Amino acid sequence: MRIAKGRAGKPSERRTDTFSGGVLADAVLPPADGIVVNTVVFEPGGRTYWHKHEVAQVLFVTTGEGRLQSADGTGGTLRPGDVAHIPAGEVHWHGAAPGSLLVHVAVSVGKTEWMHEVSDEEYAEAFADGPDAD
Repeated sequence: MRIAKGRAGKPSERRTDTFSGGVLADAVLPPADGIVVNTVVFEPGGRTYWHKHEVAQVLFVTTGEGRLQSADGTGGTLRPGDVAHIPAGEVHWHGAAPGSLLVHVAVSVGKTEWMHEVSDEEYAEAFADGPDAD
């Protein structure tokens, strides 16, 4: 059993190697046993690279608006109160809408395999039909 006692003054970590735009992360539960839990803050337009998880990922959206997009073309708008489950091996990205912050708690289980950057064209296409298109 582990109990994490809050941030205790730990600084937020700016994510740059596998994220585009302004993205900050706070460790909620330090990585152990293949489980990583972070609160992630995406500035407008900020997003992950394409990636997949060995076991799964669950996103709990707390603030703002964004997008979860799969390589197969499926995806959806993310808003406060939404919970998304991404199964093992599904190639995807997630991030903030062009005019909004997005804050979510991400629970990732197993190794994460990072891929290439989401292009500006791919990002724009995900938002082309507006937020209520899905």
